[in-house]
Amino acid sequence: MNFTKDELVDMVFILGECYKNAVLAARVYGERYPDRRLPKAKAFENLKQRFIATGSVRYETGSRIKRVLTEENELAVLNHITDNSTVSVRNLSNQIDMSDRSIRRVLKKHHYHPYHVQKHQELLPADFQSRMLFCEWTLNKIQQDPNFYSRVLWTDESTFHNSGLVNRRNFHYYADYNPRQFRQCNRQHRWTLNVWGGILGTRVIGPFFFEGNLNGGIYLDFLDVELPQLLEDVPLNVRQNQWFQHDGAPAHSTDPVTYWLNENYPDRWIGRRGRFPWPARSPDLTPLDYFLWGFVKDKVYESPPTTRDDMKNRIREAFRLITIETLQGVENRFTHNIHLCLENFGGHFEHLL
Repeated sequence: MNFTKDELVDMVFILGECYKNAVLAARVYGERYPDRRLPKAKAFENLKQRFIATGSVRYETGSRIKRVLTEENELAVLNHITDNSTVSVRNLSNQIDMSDRSIRRVLKKHHYHPYHVQKHQELLPADFQSRMLFCEWTLNKIQQDPNFYSRVLWTDESTFHNSGLVNRRNFHYYADYNPRQFRQCNRQHRWTLNVWGGILGTRVIGPFFFEGNLNGGIYLDFLDVELPQLLEDVPLNVRQNQWFQHDGAPAHSTDPVTYWLNENYPDRWIGRRGRFPWPARSPDLTPLDYFLWGFVKDKVYESPPTTRDDMKNRIREAFRLITIETLQGVENRFTHNIHLCLENFGGHFEHLL
């Protein structure tokens, strides 16, 4: 914070009384002027260094900074941005001897904005064609049956870590004084939860929690025993015409799992080793990845999970918060994604959304 000239003068006098000891000066200042803003020891230390260097309590005026924004200065900013669009304002300020504020004025004047780089799943050369084929096949199915998307049970697994990111913006306490609240987080003992989820039209299916690492045997047992229970509330006529989708994870493509799918979803399943293969490295084409897991993790990590049971309850609650209206928007996003993928010849498209 900036202090007034009178406050700075009093701070200098107290520094002298305390033999230039910044910590002691901060304590004495607080006792002598309890109704004022109380500077920390760091403020006294900075003031001492500035007073020794300049003989003045005034803040540095930044004489090296060009105060007048000329056409030459504007061209310098634009030329540097053109040559290196990822340069930071701070580095550019050092390079051309211009203040951060002036640089931002130039960028705003010429409608330059600091866009963030988006991360995407890496695509291999063969992926583009397989993504194109899948999108073309999907659009053809939707043309034949406008409700095709809603007839597919889209599924996926996701791992939740107890050390996941916390949204600290939602992690606060309102009070008229600082209550010094804290929450204990054990970062030394790490654990994870492997969660299965599904979307079937305007229904969210799950969650289901796997114990330990997922393998073919555990997954087959889930399909044969647990999945029918998760689908109990789905009308029989919907289940009889339902498709099943999963990605190409190793546990999904074992011989027993493939045999089970052929028996229970004959010509109605999408995945590796099936008649209708799922394109590898395509999280942008499944509603579980482009919607569900992001939504759930935002809710789960609003504050640090304390135990496994605590995290499971948060995941269940996040699933319950998903509305029919939200899932209708997710379906619209699916069709939009399919079209964008085709327009980009099977390449990345999320940066265009």
